[in-house]
Amino acid sequence: MPAKQWNLQRLLSESSYWRSCILISAAHLNLFDWLGKREKTPRALAAHYGGSGAGWQIFLDALCGMGLLRKRGERYANTRVSERYLSHGAAFLLPAYDAWNAWGGLASALSAGKRPGTQEPFFSDRQKAERLLHGLDLHAQEIAPYLIKNLSLSRCRTLLDVGGGLGTYSIAFCRFYPHLRATLVEHPAISPLARRAVRQAGLAKRVRVIGMDFSREALPRGFDAVFVSNVLHAHGVDENRSLLRKLHGCLNPKGQLILRDVFMSRDRTAPEWGTLFSVLLLLHTPQGRCYALDEILGWLRQAGFSDIARPFRSSPLPFDPDSVLVAK
Repeated sequence: MPAKQWNLQRLLSESSYWRSCILISAAHLNLFDWLGKREKTPRALAAHYGGSGAGWQIFLDALCGMGLLRKRGERYANTRVSERYLSHGAAFLLPAYDAWNAWGGLASALSAGKRPGTQEPFFSDRQKAERLLHGLDLHAQEIAPYLIKNLSLSRCRTLLDVGGGLGTYSIAFCRFYPHLRATLVEHPAISPLARRAVRQAGLAKRVRVIGMDFSREALPRGFDAVFVSNVLHAHGVDENRSLLRKLHGCLNPKGQLILRDVFMSRDRTAPEWGTLFSVLLLLHTPQGRCYALDEILGWLRQAGFSDIARPFRSSPLPFDPDSVLVAK
């Protein structure tokens, strides 16, 4: 929303966190899934989760007021919306719950001028990392069909997926292109989760997972395409320059590098989502932020790429802020 549309009502609305806190707390407790298709009393919740029935009644009434539960007498049940989107797991909401403490310390972090020594939670908390990766996986499953439609890998036999998380895109590409084989490179803290996901997808013979710190170690070579989704924003300028040089060396002649990320305006004040996300990266990474498109284009040219296509939207989905850049 443009700055000119700010008013008192929007100021109050944007600074309110009550609804968010109640919603993602319910998701964290797996409350919607526990309710399922049945009606439950506050006393039943207290017996299951602990606490008092009176406290749970207050909480459940708030969820009813928000339209996420319905109440009949002293019993509560899911609405159609919560049953459809929340009662079968709300993994996409859990990373927001995990990040509360970090956001609450924003003022202190700015005053102290300190950033984390490692990427959080990927390399600091396995349970939180797994929740975040599953949330990203849900998003990627929705986005992948649009990428497949707009990216041509028909001439590619080999794909290197750098920092590919649970391998969602590698899996999608390999399913669409029967001749394609992918190599997924992930940090050793994440690679076991990626192997499990690839194995569950039935593609262990076509998607190879390598556990390595790709920012420090040499990458494998000989690929027709390299796919890098949401990696640059997690690292500093020098790391990204070094990575792009290494990726250039990974490609076969006429190979293509596919970059997916948030590309900012020259002054880094748009898009708004990218400016907000950069603050989250300030709290969770040693040097990460969202970078201007001009910066990234400069790094690509310095790395040896010369044929660089104009970026296009990753997908039309409202939750997807990313764009895609292809360099040959």
